[in-house]
Amino acid sequence: MQLPSMIKGWYNPNASPEVLLTNYRATGKNKYLSLLVAQFNLSLYHYVLSQSNKEIAEDIVQTTWLKVMQTQQQNSVQTNVKSWIFTIARNSLIDEFRRQKKWKIQLLDENKMLTVNLEKSIQSADRLTQFNAALEQLPFLQREAFIFQQEGFSVSDISTLTNDSFETIKSRLRYARNNLSHLLGSQS
Repeated sequence: MQLPSMIKGWYNPNASPEVLLTNYRATGKNKYLSLLVAQFNLSLYHYVLSQSNKEIAEDIVQTTWLKVMQTQQQNSVQTNVKSWIFTIARNSLIDEFRRQKKWKIQLLDENKMLTVNLEKSIQSADRLTQFNAALEQLPFLQREAFIFQQEGFSVSDISTLTNDSFETIKSRLRYARNNLSHLLGSQS
């Protein structure tokens, strides 16, 4: 299928996010921002939705893109645009939780396993429903690290996103997997 030359210049699926952001900042043309949104909007929405509800997720994603649009600093070249965008979303989500007074840092002993009454929290036989319910039982920081990893971020990227050490993120991921395994294994 031949694309008209005007569309060929606009649609470049091979353009890197860094190039798109640089072009958007240089020209202010929305076509570059639209391509960035097309690349990241769905995964960004899924991440925020996994940490909140539908209304908050929609608001946070919109706020994130507004902040991307408002950041016109040429001197702050982003080496990983995806990480930068997810960091904006994460910080906006935390700000929203603080505003609603829902944000509580959970100071749990990382060595202690979660004790959950699974009979009350999981009533469906569907494994996906069970997994999602188990995921919701994880402490925020473990769930966040696990979800970032499922979104394709490396441990190093997650460390950068959350401003936590590499080893801390590795521990959170290990405890998240252990807790999920424990929660899901207890249901059989």
